[in-house]
Amino acid sequence: MSTELKSHAQGVTLTRFFGGSDRGVCVEVNEDRVDGQYVQLTRAQAAALAADLLDFAQGRETEDFG
Repeated sequence: MSTELKSHAQGVTLTRFFGGSDRGVCVEVNEDRVDGQYVQLTRAQAAALAADLLDFAQGRETEDFG
């Protein structure tokens, strides 16, 4: 079973779902378009990405030259 979550980002839909016993509860991030792209994240991945996005939003991002 999946649940739509409230998003503060315009044009973005968040859906919580169970990713199985190895992944646990996950979130899917979708663009609100017919051909919209999406990404599925575990809670740990979402937390890490949130930190990266906050760094970017606050002008503190770090470039990856690797």
